[in-house]
Amino acid sequence: MRPPIATGRRFFRPAALLDGLLPRHCVLCGAACGAANLCSPCRADLPRADRSCTLCALPIRLAPDTVCGACLRRPPVWDGAVSGLLYRFPVDQLVCRLKFSRDLACAEILAREMLDAVTLAHAETPQMIVPVPLHRTRHFLRTFNQADLLAGRLGEALGIRVCSRLLARTRRTPAQSGLDADQRRRNIRGAIACRAVGVANPGGQHVALVDDVMTTGATLAECCRALKRVGASRISVWVAARAPHG
Repeated sequence: MRPPIATGRRFFRPAALLDGLLPRHCVLCGAACGAANLCSPCRADLPRADRSCTLCALPIRLAPDTVCGACLRRPPVWDGAVSGLLYRFPVDQLVCRLKFSRDLACAEILAREMLDAVTLAHAETPQMIVPVPLHRTRHFLRTFNQADLLAGRLGEALGIRVCSRLLARTRRTPAQSGLDADQRRRNIRGAIACRAVGVANPGGQHVALVDDVMTTGATLAECCRALKRVGASRISVWVAARAPHG
């Protein structure tokens, strides 16, 4: 068993001179917040789950490190899940501003919460971090992949290599938002492939799969199947936010 993820390395250390000349303001309330992008009161108010299922990351009232009844009856494809926040106000605003307004300050906030959640979960250190891919057309239109941004920040903080091109969407699918669970599964089925080549080969590796939001988990499950087909031994799902009802 590998040791728990180290907590010593932190990220997001902007130049003190720049922060002194151009002090930052909270992205939610606008108050001055020094070198951060979120003031202390707003960060304290972010919705988090004190206790959550270790497999689906949904909030539960049971003891810590417990699996919920739904996951006991039907375990997910992955081996563990950690979520930084719950997907409700104002987290939904942070996610939307990142995805659709290219607000990179929101990526920093979300990634910091993910790092804290992974650290508190005492998770085993994976050998690689893999972001959930966008189809090349959507990537071109958006100009970036939000999951890749989050994965990059986590990889830098934890000293873990990020394999951004390991997974690919083989066909363009309609957006998952607005679809129910069954429709999401049908929509994404067969749309993810793994390009396991060279040093990026996940065979026998513990992989951390990163995305911004988990709702039903359909996209994450399809990514996991692609990784396990090429031999990934363990998959941990790390998401910035968990929709309370998947």
